[in-house]
Amino acid sequence: MASTPTPKVVKQPKAPKPPREDGGTFWTDMWAKIVLRKWLFVAVGVHIIFGIVATIWIISSNQQPRKKFMAPGAGPDSAKQSAEHKVSLGRKQSTMSAPEQAKRVTTNSAFAKVALPEMPELPSATTDVFANRAIGMGGSGTSSGVTGTAGGGGSGSGSGINFFGLRTRAKSIVLLVDVSDSMVMDLPKGPAKPGVPARTQAVKGIQTYAALEAEVWRVIRSLDATIAFNVVCFAGDVKPFKEGIMVPANDAQKEGAIRFIREYSPALNAIAEQRAKERAAAGFQAAPGASTDATHFNHAATRTKAALKYAFDMHPDAICLVSDGIPTDGGFGGTEILADLKTMQAALPRPAVINVVAYLADGGQKFMADLAAQNQGSFKEIKPGMSSFGF
Repeated sequence: MASTPTPKVVKQPKAPKPPREDGGTFWTDMWAKIVLRKWLFVAVGVHIIFGIVATIWIISSNQQPRKKFMAPGAGPDSAKQSAEHKVSLGRKQSTMSAPEQAKRVTTNSAFAKVALPEMPELPSATTDVFANRAIGMGGSGTSSGVTGTAGGGGSGSGSGINFFGLRTRAKSIVLLVDVSDSMVMDLPKGPAKPGVPARTQAVKGIQTYAALEAEVWRVIRSLDATIAFNVVCFAGDVKPFKEGIMVPANDAQKEGAIRFIREYSPALNAIAEQRAKERAAAGFQAAPGASTDATHFNHAATRTKAALKYAFDMHPDAICLVSDGIPTDGGFGGTEILADLKTMQAALPRPAVINVVAYLADGGQKFMADLAAQNQGSFKEIKPGMSSFGF
């Protein structure tokens, strides 16, 4: 069956617009409107131009100039600026002054209730307790005081210890304190004997020994907690704070050591004797068998050798000794002690430093100075009239 052909649609052409009666066009109409409203178009144009100019000015004023980086010293005035900086720095350093040193408070009485401030650590009389002592902390040390010998040097290990102004660095230390009767009383001036060194009388008493005790207590309380220590009192007998061992320097052990020194103070016997005399002068009779020995300790000699031997048996890094005279157990003038100490030092794992203080000594200064010098320590003599110790 034959297909029916699709009829073709023919679009009618648009009729042309009739020409305008006035003969005008679009552009002529637009121009006529502009002329009619010319001031409105002028105002709009002015605002548009003003907005464009303002935008350009704001953008240009907010732009920061790009920084130019130059290598150090590459500027044209670098040499001049460097010289000016050096001159300014030199003037500043020349006008700077060291901080004011703290003034030490002193008292004329050992029993005055005055709290002395801790003095700053000064690089004087510094000794070290280990090998290679030829080089110390910043150089060799020098002792301070009336009489002294040079201190040693070393690696600087351990904690600092200030014993009557003699400074030491150690991890373990033994303090040897002379508690003989002569520490609180003057030796009488007797006739000179052949071969016996002349003794010079020192002004000593309960108050001067109290000043010594206060200094020893200060040393103990200043020990670092990392230090092991012990205290040995010696006279006719030798008595340690702890038998044959070193103890840590904690608060409990420190206060225990101070009580121990008080217990064996020769001043206790001197006070007991003085009170007994006052009671007798007042007409009181002493009880039968009464004794003025308040410490029950033999204070009638100076067994320095025995005290040193006891200290060496504990293998300390350092030993600090304070005494007022020649030993009574070391031969004439202590010569045997100096010889025996060489053997004692050889038996230690490492040599121990020995710092020595002659406290109002009525003899034995040479022995004590030699003792310190032979054992790489420092020596200092405390003489009457030194107000820093309260007398």
